[in-house]
This record gives sequence, C-alpha cells and structure tokens, in this order.
Amino acid sequence: MNPQSLFSKFSPVTKVSEFAPGMPSMLECFATWCAPCRGAIPHLAEMSQKYPGVYIASVSREEEKVVQTLKAKMPQMSKYNVSVDKTGTLGAFMEQQGVGGIPHSFIFDRNGNLCWQGHPMDKECEENLKDLSK
Repeated sequence: MNPQSLFSKFSPVTKVSEFAPGMPSMLECFATWCAPCRGAIPHLAEMSQKYPGVYIASVSREEEKVVQTLKAKMPQMSKYNVSVDKTGTLGAFMEQQGVGGIPHSFIFDRNGNLCWQGHPMDKECEENLKDLSK
C-alpha cells in the first residue's frame, strides 16, 4: 500500500501540512496509553520542524476524543500531523508488515517505496529523514 492511499484513510486530529504525491513521508503508529509513544512526541514535533519537506504523521487506532485529551496535555502534538484511523487500515498495514508493537515508524521515499521501519527515536530514523529531505 502506498503512503498516499494510507494517509487518505486517516481522520486528522492535528493537520499542519498536506501530503502530496512525490513527497517523502513518515507514518508513526502510536497509542495514548503507551508510555514510549508519549515519550516520542517531543521528538516527533522536533523532527517535523527540522524536516518540513517530509510529511510526518502519527496515527492512532483509538477514538478521536481520546487522542484530543492527550493533545490537550501535550501541546507538542499541535506541531505535527496527528490522525486517527477509523477504518482499520493502520492495523491491517502493520499486520501486513509483520509489526505488532508500538511506537513504530514507517518511512517512505519520494516514489512511495517503504525504505525504513523501526522505532521513531532510533538514530537511523532521523538519518533517513535527513537524507530524504535533501
């Protein structure tokens, strides 16, 4: 599944940029109850500011009101794209990729190819974002 079809299925909670075809992107899977996911929020906000040419979005499978409650407590979530998945697309994509744990990020190149996946705080994650932003 290409990133454009993935992102089009999600409902925005915070929208700071638009995804455009040909744009590198990062999909970060999270949940509000997940302490490591909450710990990654300041880092994701920083990466979004640092690499504006890369579309960065965090997506949760929870209800929008649950994500809104966390956003009210963590204003950094207003600095990058945050969405909820009401369609089951995120879970199906994670399962297809053999991923069960969160937080987990998928990075797609300009052609929509999955080029990296792993923990959003891994050094390789930022290295890929840096390379793709050139």
